[in-house]
Amino acid sequence: MSLMLGFAPRSLPARLACRLHTDRRIPSITRRSVANTASCARPIAYTWLTHTPGAITSVEILASTPPIAESLPRSDYIPIFLVTTAFASWIDLSSHTFPEQWMNQFYTGSTDPVHSIFAIVDKLPDTRPQASEASGFPGAPEADGISVLLVNRDNVLGQIAAARRVRSTEATESVLVFSIPTSDTQAPDKASRRSLHEVGLRLANTIFINGKENTLFGARWEYNTTAKKYTLDNTLDLSNCIVTSPATSLSDDFQLPLYPVGHRRRVISSMGNILRQLSKHTDNHSTDPMPASFELEKDLPRYITEHNITDQRVSVWALIETTEEGYTAGTNASRESLIEAIRKGGKLHRVMSGGGGWGKKQGLLSLDPEITFMERTKKDRLLGLEALFTTGDSNLLSDAPPPPPPPPFEMRGFGEDLSTLSQAAGPGDYVQFFVSVEPSQSGWPASGTGANTFHFGVVSDAETVPSQEGSDGQKDLGVVPGQFGGLSEKAITYMQPLAGTGPEEGQQSSSKFDIPGCRVALELD
Repeated sequence: MSLMLGFAPRSLPARLACRLHTDRRIPSITRRSVANTASCARPIAYTWLTHTPGAITSVEILASTPPIAESLPRSDYIPIFLVTTAFASWIDLSSHTFPEQWMNQFYTGSTDPVHSIFAIVDKLPDTRPQASEASGFPGAPEADGISVLLVNRDNVLGQIAAARRVRSTEATESVLVFSIPTSDTQAPDKASRRSLHEVGLRLANTIFINGKENTLFGARWEYNTTAKKYTLDNTLDLSNCIVTSPATSLSDDFQLPLYPVGHRRRVISSMGNILRQLSKHTDNHSTDPMPASFELEKDLPRYITEHNITDQRVSVWALIETTEEGYTAGTNASRESLIEAIRKGGKLHRVMSGGGGWGKKQGLLSLDPEITFMERTKKDRLLGLEALFTTGDSNLLSDAPPPPPPPPFEMRGFGEDLSTLSQAAGPGDYVQFFVSVEPSQSGWPASGTGANTFHFGVVSDAETVPSQEGSDGQKDLGVVPGQFGGLSEKAITYMQPLAGTGPEEGQQSSSKFDIPGCRVALELD
């Protein structure tokens, strides 16, 4: 039979394969690692979380802002705001006063020009202790709200978004990246000590909110001596933005609710992001080929039947590894084995389409080749905030015509000329398939050191319509000092130092996570 995968655009939310009962839930996969860095300025974070966004006012948010040390040189710091779609109107600078009020409250006593960054995300991870059944919001893993990170202004780089009229037919999504430089102070070689952790976040689709595919912009505020307050001077839509948050130490946790289907097999033939043939046998040296989709076509329907899954349009992921020793399924250690594989360079790719077919297309599987949202070439074009607004002001004063639109892109047919596609897997690599399961509702453990924590991930179920009120209509608002982050309905990427002590030490490994309910938590100190 053919797989129930069809064609799935990269931006389409993934689907849960199974909602297991409590007594049959597959435990989430977690792992912790620690790295040290040189001493640096510590960012400041806090988050407001609510399940009743319509009942919350800006006065309550401003009144509950945690105190900030008076010794902080505030003019050197800028706020990064992540707001959920329920609060999108709050950052409409033409009609809502919340941003101006917040800026004047934070920059009391300052008169220098200041900046801020705003982005709209789908949800925020709710890491508060699990509410009781009586609260009306039991076990909710995500919430609406506002998350704020204060960072040094020199640690924010961006790129001005192209005018809508010169964009290509396929609009480029805005990219927001949070970068944490780290280094092992015990390493003897300085070159090998430097490493980097980065999280890329896909923003919410706001086309029906404000007419923009995504909302990511910077604002410049000038002090009005007559009014004795900060007022908006200018705004710039951004296509790319990277926020750097150095830390003294870093530890990370994961939650990847995946369950293995089939066996780990060797890749016999592939091209670009297309798997053609896998090994028929499961030993590491087998070269007898079979169509790439053959095992999934047998095992996936069996899995669907055994778990009584009514919606058979499930999402499948492929873990690609380059080494003979890798992921091990079938034991309790397999939950840790997946994280170990990713730490050593394994890549998770969602299976976009495949199965069935005939001729040269028979048995092919197409993998999503994307593993990062911001290539090095994009990072090299980023500018600091002052340069961005200077460039933006120059463009407003210039009468030069806009550049011509790029030539149209002709999409090649599935299974045709694949020579220009990114290489997701090559002959000799190994592949293990997974389906997603319902994520664990257990909360992340609270930091015992008072450190800041970054929480990023994917919404558990993008098709669920959340309730706006509790069981008895009560108001819900919680403030979590030291927490920052956001959730996407699409995907996040995570780059981390490559595990190992051999010649690969000091390199980076990046992977894309678009699994419903997945989480990456970074604790900074």
